[in-house]
Amino acid sequence: MLWKVITNHWFSKSTKTVIKTLNLSKMPFYAVAKGRTAGIYMTWPDCESQVKGFPGARYKKFDNIVAAQDFVTNEGGNKSSQKAKPLANRSSFGSSKSSLKRNFSTSANDQNDNSHIPKKKSKSKRKTSESNESEDTDDSDDLNTILIKQMDDIEKRLKGFEKGVDKIMKKSSKTDRKSILIEPQTVGSSNLNEDNFKTDEDDYVQVYTDGACSSNGRSGAKAGLGVYWGEGHPLNISEPVSGRATNNCGEIQAATRAITMAINHGVKKLAINTDSKFLINSVTKWMPGWKRKGWKLQSGEPVKNEIDFKELDSLQNKIKIKWNYVEAHRGIHGNEMADQLAKAGAAMYNK
Repeated sequence: MLWKVITNHWFSKSTKTVIKTLNLSKMPFYAVAKGRTAGIYMTWPDCESQVKGFPGARYKKFDNIVAAQDFVTNEGGNKSSQKAKPLANRSSFGSSKSSLKRNFSTSANDQNDNSHIPKKKSKSKRKTSESNESEDTDDSDDLNTILIKQMDDIEKRLKGFEKGVDKIMKKSSKTDRKSILIEPQTVGSSNLNEDNFKTDEDDYVQVYTDGACSSNGRSGAKAGLGVYWGEGHPLNISEPVSGRATNNCGEIQAATRAITMAINHGVKKLAINTDSKFLINSVTKWMPGWKRKGWKLQSGEPVKNEIDFKELDSLQNKIKIKWNYVEAHRGIHGNEMADQLAKAGAAMYNK
């Protein structure tokens, strides 16, 4: 982990090396060169509060602290209103429980005003160059403090990330399903008749039908149908369509097979759950007109699926049918299972 790599080598590496390591976290750094309080901030709200409405504000977002500090150094002004205290907020560079030796800012006034900075006792007077070197050492100490706070914040975020990943891995190991399968509330496993058919509150036996077609409408298309009565039910079927290989043929033939099986098992009331609005509209709205016109459309052209619709029509008067529309791929268990059966049937298609 990133935290372990940093902490294991913290005191053995130079400050610049640690900075480069820290930059791998890709944390945002908002540098304010000119604003109410110049400095570096970890969140946009903190940065915005310093520059919004401030005349001539200069600020920029960086991916690493070195570039951010260079921007503040090169672009900062000498106005007294820009006294930098960028690390006072809780959201910037981690916790604010302990104060820093010096604010991480490069405005001229702040560099000259060192009255609040605790200094090391020197054993002898040093030249100007030695004083500058001592000041650079203080800068490194301050930067070390900043980086320690930043790494504490990174460690907390990594721990939270690890917990989230662990939860995802546990869930994915339990199931390979691509969607959440939910049984309709009105059709529970407790509503079973003597033939193990699921029924709704009106005693309609529930069945899910679906059609599937690969390369629909193109050469080499393969289509299949699926009929799903329940988990492990002996009447569940997966078959290739007969005739033309289209998705609509699969939808129509799946409903026809469900009606046929229901009649053969003495079912009087059948609820067909399908995600095909075309099938439902064809049976409940358009079919009567097609029959009156000799199975022709309003334009005079023949109905493309005439043979399949005629077979379905010959059966639907022998049983009471309720057509239910369900949305496809919305996590409805019966629909998802019928879809899988239909796709398996399409794989078996061989014209």
